[in-house]
Amino acid sequence: ALKAQQAGTAQDHLQIFNIEAKAKIKSHQMPELVVFWKWITPKMLGLVTQTSVYHWSIEGDSEPVKMFERTANLANNQIINYRCDPTEKWLVLIGIAPGAPERPQLVK
Repeated sequence: ALKAQQAGTAQDHLQIFNIEAKAKIKSHQMPELVVFWKWITPKMLGLVTQTSVYHWSIEGDSEPVKMFERTANLANNQIINYRCDPTEKWLVLIGIAPGAPERPQLVK
């Protein structure tokens, strides 16, 4: 997966590549910046923006699907992890609140 910010915009252009086949699988223009992303399954990316969390399958022509909006307590926090159970019914977004570096505060 590759992420690049569009110059002069608050948008990210995302692309997924198959390195073995040397081919681009798909791409998408996100309406806002992606602040964190992670492979949550071998065929699904979790994308976190300032306001929402999305899932994006590498299969088919689908665009990222909004899973939920970020809660206010995670605003302005550094996102450090995102996980889901195998059924994608239980999702958790974890961040660190600003503060003293020797005492990071987890926010869920």
